Parts: sequence; structure tokens; C-alpha cells
Amino acid sequence: MLSKDELRGEFAKKPERFYATKTFEDEGFIRKKCTECGKNFWTVDSQRTLCGDSSHEAYSFIKDKPREIGYEEFWYKFADFFEKNGHTAIDKYPVVSRWRQDLYFTIASIQDFQRIENGKMSFEYSANPLVVPQICVRFPDIPNVGVTGRHYTAFMMAGQHAFNYPDEGYWRDRTIELNYKYLTTVLGVDKESLTYVEDVWAMGDFSEFGPSLEFFSKGLELGNNVFTEFESINGNVQELKSKVVDVGWGLDAREIWYYAGTQTAYDAAFKNEMEYINGHSPVKPDRQLYAKIAGVAGKVDFADVAHGSETEKKLIRSAGVSEAEYYDIIKPMQAAYAIADHSRCLLFTISDGALPSNIGGGYNLRILLRRMLDFMARYHIDIDIIKLMEIEARDVSRLYKGLDENLDEISNVIDIERRRYEATRASAVKTVTTLMDKGENLTVERMRTLYESNGVTPELVSTIAASKGMKIELSEEAYGKIIKGDFVEGKERKKEAKVDMDVSGLPKTMKLFYTSKTEDIEADASVLRIRGNMAVLDRTPFYAESGGQEADHGSIGNAKVTDVQSVNGVIVHMLDGKLDFGEGAKVHCSVDQERRIRLMAHHTATHLMSAAARKVLGPHAWQEGARKSADKAHIDIAHYERLSEAQVQKLEDTANSYVVHGMKVKIEYLPRSEAESKFSFSIYQGHGVPSSELRMVEIYDLDGKLLDAEACGGLHLEGRESMIGLIKIIASSRIHDGINRLEYVAGPAAVDYMKRLDGSIRSLASVAGVDQDKLAQSITSQIKELKDYKKEHERLAKKLADFISEGLLDKGDRITENLDYDRRMLREIATKVADSRKGVVVMLYNGSGYVVCVSSDDKTGALDFIKGNAKNVFGDAQFMGGGSARIAEGRISPGE
Repeated sequence: MLSKDELRGEFAKKPERFYATKTFEDEGFIRKKCTECGKNFWTVDSQRTLCGDSSHEAYSFIKDKPREIGYEEFWYKFADFFEKNGHTAIDKYPVVSRWRQDLYFTIASIQDFQRIENGKMSFEYSANPLVVPQICVRFPDIPNVGVTGRHYTAFMMAGQHAFNYPDEGYWRDRTIELNYKYLTTVLGVDKESLTYVEDVWAMGDFSEFGPSLEFFSKGLELGNNVFTEFESINGNVQELKSKVVDVGWGLDAREIWYYAGTQTAYDAAFKNEMEYINGHSPVKPDRQLYAKIAGVAGKVDFADVAHGSETEKKLIRSAGVSEAEYYDIIKPMQAAYAIADHSRCLLFTISDGALPSNIGGGYNLRILLRRMLDFMARYHIDIDIIKLMEIEARDVSRLYKGLDENLDEISNVIDIERRRYEATRASAVKTVTTLMDKGENLTVERMRTLYESNGVTPELVSTIAASKGMKIELSEEAYGKIIKGDFVEGKERKKEAKVDMDVSGLPKTMKLFYTSKTEDIEADASVLRIRGNMAVLDRTPFYAESGGQEADHGSIGNAKVTDVQSVNGVIVHMLDGKLDFGEGAKVHCSVDQERRIRLMAHHTATHLMSAAARKVLGPHAWQEGARKSADKAHIDIAHYERLSEAQVQKLEDTANSYVVHGMKVKIEYLPRSEAESKFSFSIYQGHGVPSSELRMVEIYDLDGKLLDAEACGGLHLEGRESMIGLIKIIASSRIHDGINRLEYVAGPAAVDYMKRLDGSIRSLASVAGVDQDKLAQSITSQIKELKDYKKEHERLAKKLADFISEGLLDKGDRITENLDYDRRMLREIATKVADSRKGVVVMLYNGSGYVVCVSSDDKTGALDFIKGNAKNVFGDAQFMGGGSARIAEGRISPGE
């Protein structure tokens, strides 16, 4: 099993092969070993003993008078250098990583170009070499954001990438040549302070890896040069045919900060944002005080659960900052920095279609928003989150266009999330207060449980403690237990196979449902293998279940086809009936045309519903799942609240308008890079499609305007669009937090549904004795009558309870009575008796075995009274129930 330590050791044995460069030789760099961490590094300073990492070297680039430079201005400064050196600057990719099935968000710029197919990595790129201003999202750094001065949850990784270049001169020498030139001539790094540290980069499973050279100056890591040149297949290591140069420049977290020399990276990247936040905070920044910790804040790392908090305490003591100053002034400043970062993260992620929720990638977004709200409440920071986002969108409007167009939708999301949190906050406060009163130790494990069960964040705990006159500063490492990782959980689990058949040695089945017209439902084929009731043919017109679309049915010879599944490209037919053929035989296949049309109608309707959802609800309304059967279909849509009746009706009307006004389905095969460039990443509705060539299903109106384009392997009404007929939504439900399900029928299934509906209306009208057009009025009138009857029944029951309770009061203070009433009436009577005077205990039961006891006696509790009298009243029967001193109830269970 490979490990980074092992690879680092192997690469270190051959520094000339893996780390040395012509620039190092020309500029006089020498190789040394860090006395603190033991890593090898390159420097021109023969006296240097440390590698430059901030964990053991304080920041020394912070200026008394920082330079001012804008976020966008600095990117264009960066891009200009690389464009003059043969690179193409391209636009950023989305932060929601739809093209990678294993990741929720884009966590590195190289991810823009990675495509995974059959477990192997390939690259799709529009220019070579290139630079890209990619916004990346990483949640493991949440506890460090605002504290270390350099950590973000959303930051620009200025990616510098070259593909397949070792034979064309762009490898380690060229990379470090450009790197060194940019650092010394543009960023202004002095040669003596610059170090290059030897390391290793690898995929999580070590399927691809290579040496890397991190570069530092004055205690700050400025970036990382990664040279991906090896792959591991079944434990065998070999060189990649397509090597990759992957340089990650953390522009706002590193370069802008270094260039400006501000106390924190946030002061440089969020200049206008911090002015707004600090202007609405009672705690004003104390730059002189903060200067005491600014240089050494980078040594804190709350991701290090064992030592993060202890390092923070040492930092306070060594900096000469009092505990009061740290908690009353510096911590509010750090909270303000975190608010600016979290706001930007939410701005970009929600704009790209992600939503705060309790599932998937939205889980961590909800943590961020609630952390912001808790910081605002705790430190009385009175800001408008949308106003803050407006400032952030304006500051990057030239570089990241269109962010301001999403603010209305984001405002709705924020408002709903805030109301949800306020609704749970009261119970959360009660829960935490109870725990504090009991003196319970709030461990990080306990904090995770509190968040997932009650929505309690570490900041809320500290706020509640402060309101009780207590000072509890939970370690920020608690977030290490609350947050979820970047990778999609459970993706490594394979879909459970529906067929158990060995298809080894068989060729992939020719799919006639793609190569022929979809109406060609008859075909002849040869039988390659039979196992039990399963058969494999050399070619088949039967569509195998895939992408949520059920399989075709029909017949092969005299046998009925009841299901069709694909196993690694080999299509297996499940058969019912005695087979009149064997292996090697020629057979005739016939697809059930009626079922095929129903499935096609529902699949095309699903694409129209997806398009309608984005138009009606907004661009965040991504398809999160779908199912198309012969009887009905459903689509799962991302949305931040339960759909109203009006929204459901508008969705139905919009989808039908596409059909009524005319639409055309077009199916074509495109290279993946071309499809992504032509239609954007909205083609990946539901999940990424692992294929270098994509089957694109495009729907246009009659004027040629694109309504929907998706990478899809399903069957559609291409050329027979009118057969979709009516689309009728028959149900709407909230299946998960953030996910709404719409169930609908289309085509022949819609006709069947309307017939059944009409029949039901006729039956109801007959029962009600009215005409169909007066049915609604009649039902409304009868419902009102039923409600009136219920009110009258309750009034009479209350009077009866009063009458019976008056009679029972004459039977003393310890009353036991068998009354033939239901449990609700018994409870009503017993309560009235007990409330009539002090010292009364009344136990009532009925023939169904229900018993209730109510006590107004300070000495005799209701539950004790039942238990004490059970044997006398019920014999060997057992009382099964519970209660309190005031009231107890349950049932009598016969004894053994």
C-alpha cells in the first residue's frame, strides 16, 4: 500500500530526477534539510535552517503601511504575466462540481479539467497551457477561518496548468523558471527569503501521483508546483502517458496578502466588505493590539484536533495579549473576518445551484450560514447579509459576471434558512442550558450530536454561556466533528446488481435501440448465452433499464421479456416461460410498442419538467433524481421550500406550454469537451456522465430556441413529439430537506389518468346526487355540515361529562368506576372530578381495557393509585402504561 511518506522517501533519494531544476542551478539554490520538520528544501541562503513553513516560522511580510490593490486588479496582473509567457486565460468553472460524480464542490483548479471514466482519470481542456481564476470551496478549514489570517472556505485558486507537455519542453524546468520569474519580478519576493520544499502530491487512492515543490517566503506558503507523472494500477506503478503540470496559486489567501502586507489576508481581499461589517459592529478593530498576534497566528491549526486549542493558548500568552483583550476584541475581529468569508462562499455556491440543507453538499452550507448568524448575534454585528453579498458581487463583477443577478433568489434562501434556525434556536437554547446546569462536559463528539439533532453550533454554546454569566470558549476543533468531507459519501458503494449472471468472455451487446429508429421494434438476433431464465444476444432492440428509465418488455421467440439489465455493456434479458431456443440459435425479438411509447413520453416529459423547474423556480432547481415507468414518472427537484399549489400549477402550465407551442427533440453525439462548451455544465442533470463522448438530448421550440439540453442515454419521442400530449402533475411532496418530488403522467398514461379521474368524478356525483358541475359545491356544503355536527357532538359530550362527574363526586375521595365510554370521554370525566376539589383521586376504565387515573391529591399520585388498585380491580391482569403524579393512563393486559 503506497503512502506519502514512502513516496517522499523514494523521491528524496533521487533529487536530480524529481526536484532539481535549471533555475535552481542558475540562481545558486542549494538543497538542505529543515531542522524543525525534517523536509528537504532548496534555498540560496546557506545559513538557513528552517524550510519556511508558517507552522515554525512567523509571518515577516506584514507592513506597517500596507499597499492597496484590488482583488480583480491583482488577478489581471497575474494573468498578464502568464499570457505574455504563452498561456491562455480562461473563465472559471462552476463551484458546484456537476461533472465529477465523487465531489460536491470544486476544491482545486485542476478539478475543472478532470473527468473520470471507468475509474480512470482523463483531462478535457479548452487551451494548453492555461491559467484560470477558479473559485474553490473547502470545508475542513472552517475552524481556522478568521483565526489564522489565511484560511478560507471559498477562495480563488489561480490555476496554472499544462497537459501532455514533457516532450514539448513544459515540465519542471519551465514551470520553476516561470514560477521564480513571477515571484521575483511581479510579486516582489526577494531571492534570499524564497524556499522550495520537496513534497508529494497524490490522489486519495494513489491512482495518480507525483513530486511537488511548495514555495514559501517570509513564513507564508505562496503555492504548490505539482508534477503528476505516475499512476498505480493494481499496485503496479508506471509513468503516465499524459503528464500534467498543476500549479495552484492561492491568489487571495496568499499572493494578494503577501503583496499588500496587511495584517490578515482578509484585510486585502475583503477591504470594502470589512469596512461595511466593522461599521455595523460595536467592537472596532484594534490594529495595534492585533499586530501582537498577526505574525504568529499562522501557527494555529484547529484541524490538528490534539493540539489546536493548546497552540492558541500559547499564542495568547507569548504575544503578551491578556485574556480579556483576546476574547473581547480579537475574537470579535476574527468573527467579522469569518462572516466575510462565509458570505462569499454562500454567494458563489447558491449562485451555482447549491442550497443549504441537511443532506449532501448543502449540509456544510447550512453550517456556514448558522455560524454567521451565531457570530452576528453573539457580537451584536448588525449587518444585512444580502447587502454584504452585494458588495462582494460588485467587487468582482468584471471577473465573475452575473453574481448580482442571483441576489433576489439568494435573499429568499437566506430568509427561509434564518426563520428555520430561529424556530429551532429556542429548543436548542433550552437543551444546551439543561446540559450546562447539569455540568455535562461538552466534548467534540457531543457537539456533533447537538448540531445534527438540535442545530446547535459551537458559537451558540458560547453565546448561551455568556448570557448565563459564564465564559465557555469551545475549541474550534469541534467543527472537525460537525463538518462533512469534500467527497460525496457512499459513492464508493457500487449499485446492487439486479442480475446474477456471469458475462465474462462475452462481447458488448449491439444496442439496436440506438442504431435503429426507436419505432423499429422488431429484430433478429443470435443467442450467445443462456443461464436459467436469463439470455444474452449479440444484438437487441430491448432498452436496458438505465438513468431512471425502466426496461422494455416484449418477447424473444415464445418467451416473454419481463426485464432487461446491462452488466458492463452486456445486456441480459430476463425471460418468463419455457424457452423454445438454445445457445447459438437465431431468434426473433419483438418489443412491446405501447410500453415503449409510454416510457419515451415520460422521459421526454421529464426533460420538459426539468426545464420548467429552472424557469419557474430559478437556476438552483437542479434535477436530483428521476424515475420513468410505463404508468407514471417523477422528478426530484432541488428547492429551498415546499412547493405551493400555485407553484405546482405554474410548473405544469409551463411544461405544457412547451408542448402546445411546439417543440422538437434532437439527439446527437458530441465529444464531452464540445458538449460542455456548447451547453455548459447544466447538461449534467442528476449527476456526471462518465464518457468521453456524450449522447446529447436537446429540446428546441419551433423558433430554434433551446429549452433543455442534457447528456442522456434514455429513449425519447424524437420526430414524434406530439405524442407527449398532456403533462399532468398528480402529486407533489417534500422527500428530503431541500428536495421536492413531482409525480406526473404524460402521453397515453395521461389519457388513462384523465379517464380514471372522470370516472371517479361521475361516481362521486352519483353518490352525492348532484350534477358533475355542482359536485364541488355539494361536497363543500357537506363538509361544512360535518364540521357543524362535530362541534355539536363536542358540546353535548362536554355537558354529559359535567353531569357524570357531578354524580361521581358523591362517591368519596378514592373513586374507581367502570364506565362504557371511549378514552377521550373517560379522560374528560376524570379530569373534571379531580379538578372539582382537593384530595380526590379518580380511576376510570372501560370494557375495552382502557384505564385513566387523575389525582388532585398531594399525597397519592395517579400512577401509584393505578398500580396499587390494579390487582383488586383487574385480578391477574397487568397495567400497561405510564404517567405522572397528576395523570396516568394505559391499557389492561390479561395475565398469563
